[in-house]
Amino acid sequence: MSSLENKGSEDQGWPRKEDLTKEDLESVCYWRCYLWKDVINMYINERFFKKPHEQLHNMFYVNTFWFTKANELVARYDKTNHAEEAMIQITHLWKSICPEICNEDMQQDLPTWIFVPIHGKNHWSLAIIRIHNDVAMLAHLNSFRGTHDLEAIFHILRTFLCLTMPIDPASAQMGIMNLDQQKDGYSCGKHVLQMLVGVGMKQSRLDRCF
Repeated sequence: MSSLENKGSEDQGWPRKEDLTKEDLESVCYWRCYLWKDVINMYINERFFKKPHEQLHNMFYVNTFWFTKANELVARYDKTNHAEEAMIQITHLWKSICPEICNEDMQQDLPTWIFVPIHGKNHWSLAIIRIHNDVAMLAHLNSFRGTHDLEAIFHILRTFLCLTMPIDPASAQMGIMNLDQQKDGYSCGKHVLQMLVGVGMKQSRLDRCF
C-alpha cells in the first residue's frame, strides 16, 4: 500500500517524484492498481508543468485538490449567509489556476482550456472547460458512467465561471464525451491520465470534446 495514501487529502502541493515510494511510481508505470491523489498530482506536475514547450497555448491544469475545494466553496456560496465570504475565496481559488486566466490581455483569439481531475466515490473522472469569446463550454470524460453526479459537477464549475469570468451564463453547457468504459474497478486513474495526454496534446482531439 502506498505510503502517501492518506497524506494526499492534507497536502495540497504538487508532489515530486522524490516524494513518492517505489510502489507509487510503479503504479504509474504498470497501471496495475488504483492511483492515489499524490500519484495523479505528481504525474500532472512532471508531464505538463515541466514540459511547457510541448503544450498548446492557453492550457491550464489544476491538481486533484482544486475541485474538492471548489465543491466546498460553492456549497458555502449557495448558503446566503456565507455568500460574500465564499465569493472572495472563489475568486482567489479561480485565480490560483494561473493569474493570466483573469487577465483581459490574454490571447483572446485563442480558446482557453482548463483541465480538472475529479475524485469522488473512489473514482476518477476528468472535466474540461473551454472559454472563448466570453462563451464557456464544459465536457465531462468518465470511464465508468454513472459514478459521478454530472449535474453537481456542472453546477460547481458553472458557478465558478459565472462569478469570476465575463461570460454569458446561458452559454455554459455541459457535454458528455463517449469513451471506452473500463472493465475493472481500479483503472479510472489511468484513464484520466491517458485522457490528459491524449486530449491535451492535440488540438483536433480537444475540438472533438465539444
